Amino acid sequence: MSKLKKRTRVLTAFTFALLMSFVVASGVSADAPAEKEPRALTPPPPAEMSIMSLNPSNVYLTDASTSIRKSGSNIQISSNTYASRVVDSIGANIYLQRWTGSVWVDVESSFNKNTNSSSYYGTKTWQGVSGYYYRGKTVHWVKEGTKYEEVVTHSSTILM
Repeated sequence: MSKLKKRTRVLTAFTFALLMSFVVASGVSADAPAEKEPRALTPPPPAEMSIMSLNPSNVYLTDASTSIRKSGSNIQISSNTYASRVVDSIGANIYLQRWTGSVWVDVESSFNKNTNSSSYYGTKTWQGVSGYYYRGKTVHWVKEGTKYEEVVTHSSTILM
């Protein structure tokens, strides 16, 4: 057997072994149903990409974010909305959402704004129910004269 053929076989075997190690290391496939956590009342929600997409025609609304955290038996959602300059009003409609096992439903909401400002920051705290998955949803908005701009963001998911 020539050195070239031998080297090609070794390289092929190495590549195959490397690929198989990735398959074995990954454990389960992405299509496998998620296991229910022992304290959860529903299966977990599907993983979602959290990509904020601002409308390219926005003039004022430049950035926005939503986050969630547990504080004892409470759920705290924080929201940030930013404008490119001081605007007539800027705010956020914050929603606490609970996973039913098949869809997200709004269970609480809060609507707040600042006037003559370039930013809005708000935090809202609600009581959570143990065993359910929650996330925050925020409709961030800016109003300047007759121009209205908005974007929706979601937080990560937590299990109470």
